[in-house]
Amino acid sequence: MRMGNIHYGKNKKKSSQQSSRSKNNTSVPKPVLQSTPQQEEAAAKHVGGEISANLIAAIFMPQITEIVERQAEIYAQEILHQQQQLIQMQMEQEGQQNEVKEDADEKEEEEEGGEVITERQEDHSHEEEDEEEGDQGGSHDYAANRKNAFESTTHLASLDQLNLPPFLYATSESREEINTILQDVSNHFTSLEKKSTAPWKIHANAAKFERQLDEKYGILRPFITQHPEIEIFLRGVQRKYSRGEFSPFRQGNAPVDKKTSIIILFIMYRNGVKLEKLILAATFFLVGLQPWALVLLVIFGRQLMEGRRKKKVGGWLGREVKTVKAYYADAESEKAKHDILRKSVGNPISEDDFAEEKEGGYDTMVVGSGVDTLYTAALLARTGRTVLVLSPENDASGCYNIAESNGMSDAIQTIYGNVPFDVHGNHVAHVERQQRLLAPALCTDTDAQGGIRFCRIGTEGDGFTSDILSIPGMGVDSRKDTHPFLLRAGGVSNIAVDAATYLGDGWPEDDGVGHSTSAGYLAAVAGINATASEFYMSKLLNESVSGMKKNSSYQEASVRYASAFLDQLLPLNPHVRSLMAGIGMKGENLPPSKTSMAVHVTNTCAQISPEGFSYPVGGPRAISHALASVVEQNGGKVITEVKIKEFLYHEKDDLHNNQKEEAKSNKTDGRVDHSKPRCHGVKLLDGRLISVGKNDESYVVSMLGFIPTFIFYMPDEIRTKYGVPSGLHALTERRPLLHFIVALDGTAEELNLTAADWYRLPNASLALDEMDPITGQVTQGLIGAQVIDFDEHDDSTASGSEVQPEDETEAIAKRDKRAKSGTVPTRKKTKRNKFTTGQSWMKVSFPSAKDPSWKERHGKISTCVVTIEADDNFVQLFDSSPKIFSATKFTQEACAHVVEGVKKDLIDNYPQLQDKIDFISMVGPVRKGLSHTPLRYAVKGIRPETPYPGLIVGGSDLTVGDSFSGAIVAGWMAANAVIKYSAIDHLYLDKNITNDLKLFLSSPRSKVNGDDIAVPFKMTDSEKDSPQAAESSKEE
Repeated sequence: MRMGNIHYGKNKKKSSQQSSRSKNNTSVPKPVLQSTPQQEEAAAKHVGGEISANLIAAIFMPQITEIVERQAEIYAQEILHQQQQLIQMQMEQEGQQNEVKEDADEKEEEEEGGEVITERQEDHSHEEEDEEEGDQGGSHDYAANRKNAFESTTHLASLDQLNLPPFLYATSESREEINTILQDVSNHFTSLEKKSTAPWKIHANAAKFERQLDEKYGILRPFITQHPEIEIFLRGVQRKYSRGEFSPFRQGNAPVDKKTSIIILFIMYRNGVKLEKLILAATFFLVGLQPWALVLLVIFGRQLMEGRRKKKVGGWLGREVKTVKAYYADAESEKAKHDILRKSVGNPISEDDFAEEKEGGYDTMVVGSGVDTLYTAALLARTGRTVLVLSPENDASGCYNIAESNGMSDAIQTIYGNVPFDVHGNHVAHVERQQRLLAPALCTDTDAQGGIRFCRIGTEGDGFTSDILSIPGMGVDSRKDTHPFLLRAGGVSNIAVDAATYLGDGWPEDDGVGHSTSAGYLAAVAGINATASEFYMSKLLNESVSGMKKNSSYQEASVRYASAFLDQLLPLNPHVRSLMAGIGMKGENLPPSKTSMAVHVTNTCAQISPEGFSYPVGGPRAISHALASVVEQNGGKVITEVKIKEFLYHEKDDLHNNQKEEAKSNKTDGRVDHSKPRCHGVKLLDGRLISVGKNDESYVVSMLGFIPTFIFYMPDEIRTKYGVPSGLHALTERRPLLHFIVALDGTAEELNLTAADWYRLPNASLALDEMDPITGQVTQGLIGAQVIDFDEHDDSTASGSEVQPEDETEAIAKRDKRAKSGTVPTRKKTKRNKFTTGQSWMKVSFPSAKDPSWKERHGKISTCVVTIEADDNFVQLFDSSPKIFSATKFTQEACAHVVEGVKKDLIDNYPQLQDKIDFISMVGPVRKGLSHTPLRYAVKGIRPETPYPGLIVGGSDLTVGDSFSGAIVAGWMAANAVIKYSAIDHLYLDKNITNDLKLFLSSPRSKVNGDDIAVPFKMTDSEKDSPQAAESSKEE
């Protein structure tokens, strides 16, 4: 029973009953609680949540007791009144029943068995009287009178029909109960002892705890209350948490002080510990993060990174990677496959193409030629982009076509029409690595490599020789003589053995370097090259992020000259020094004293590839057709013979005149401190405009190199106002090249042609070392002194001192010594660079001898490409910023003179070609990018992302020139720059465009009839015996 339910004056049910009693002329007084002065005084006092014991026991309890007794008296009066009414009703019913009984008796006499029925009724009447007697129990006089009144009848009125009002305290038990309740309430709010807690507080705290349990555990509360051990555990955890035991930060003193922590972190940094581990160590030592918190942080970070690794980044425009068919899928025979390769890659531009400038058809434009250009376009096309490839050449593969040369007879045109001449020398080192890069772009529905295969250069008989070096003075007694040195496959061991055999180097051991200085040098170079990927990856990162990383050994070597390493690691044998200089710098006529160690390391490590070099079966056209097919099947297009005038830039309209003046005043080093205009397309020589749009998702990728992009194809007003990338003005363009394409009558077997490239390298000519006869100290000479410009006269003779006659050897030695000491006088007259037969830098290549499928496709003809540097009759160096070469108007006499000199050199080195040359034609001058000086690798502006929004630069300027691997990596870097991967993606998730394509590409289905090969070919007996004759790895 709760006291809150006792409301006498407001109960609607009771008021209705009292109104019914008033109708019966019966008045019942209302019980009302009236407040006394003591109650009002007690109620006015502030008890602060407590109820006084005196207030209950002394005031409320007597008043409630009086009300209870009054209710008992009123109840007794009601009983008496109802008893009188009941007796009166019974008397009236008895009179009626007697009349009915007399009539019934008369009828019973007439019927048989009437007495039996009367007896049964009497028995039944007695049973009902017994039951009523047991229920009442004689507890009240009125109950006894009611029993006597009902004995004579079986139809009595119930108490409910008498309209008796209910009373709460009608019995003594109910009065005792209310007294007990009041006493309990008094005890509940009363503290018997001063120091003990009042029971009401205990109950209040219990109620509070119950409410807190509901708030904390919610629907889990029933489970926790049924398992008290869980609640105990949770309370213990809460107590520990309140004491700070579960804080992620360390409580108390650190295990080591801050100074010691900084020293430990510095030692870790100096020992090359990765950045993420340094950060974790710093959070433990300096921030004070607890070990368990570090573990949770690592787990949480790995979960986030794993989730990002499986998602496409913002630069992806397609939801899925489209599966493409092979470009030769419709070819029904081997002949049909060969016929495809007789065609140039791409479609020539027509007059109707791009007649009007339209935006929205393409979102990416790639400008350039060659395998690297199409590789970049194919990667971007795989990501859902619509790519437009614009090639300045008539063949997007980069091959030259002799059919378009002038002065060719009809017979020659018929035989050599559409025959490709590979002028770029697509030698592939570490072929399995290149296949991993190429596979995401080449993959078709039937082959992971798009049907492309690679064949090893050379034969088993020549040890799979890939290059033949002719270095003046190396391996011979005179510096004017030369002796060819063959670079065979087999890695470091074969080069070291050949160096010991022909150059007097020490012999290597089977399990190590031994006494071989060349083997030791190659091992050191390989160690430097192990960090090359970190250096080139840093070009994709933000400058602030890349600046936080420690410089790799490759990056440190890239800003130093190769001569410093050669002299230090190979001090005794000048012949070995010249050999290593020639291996490291074959593609440019640049001596080690001017060459960056980066290009030297890259070329050397490519040469020591154990399997040697490989060449694509079908030549670069086969790869280019496969890549172009991927672009076209993804909605793109490859257009050739595009003559570009300049790139298009969109300047913002809100740049006012005052802002322009402010920009001019803030110009420093060719750069302007305000936003650059966005590149969005190209303008052709005939005035047509090709645009990919001015939105943030549209890009123009220039594979032409930095000099053409920012010097020749950038509008003068844009370059003057906004400048060029940082550091470009300090660089130098390498000397352009002249290519001579030579048509030969006969197959490679008939002409005894080698698949190896032949180089003459005056830049690696033998250094003339001198030994002091007294001290025995060796003074090292200068490698490649023949290609360094000197004064025509020595200023030392101007002092009037006597000049002693000296022989040629002494003169060369003194010149080398002055050059190495840096005391070479400033030249007043520069010697003209002129091609000299038998001396100048030259490269001879036979592409048809490298391709095993050539004969099935082109019959009994062969191709030869001779490359030299353009001399001053064809180009002129301008002392500008940057230093660039400009083509001059050369005469027919100068051209004929060079052609005759090249032909003579070719016949001298390959006498079997006498009378076998059907045609020779010169192509060029051809620009080849930046010179490989240390400054090229030191400037920060040589990176794919340029200061101009929407413009990305690729090409070998980013890596190493004259290298298939370098060009592919540069194209890969450009594609990643378009997709906009973050530093976390590259450094910690190993997430890039090729890895993502491998993740999202569908696996090709296997072909029923064996490998799906793009270019069928027949192997010779020696090639069949070699397990690596044709690289058909399907690792991807």
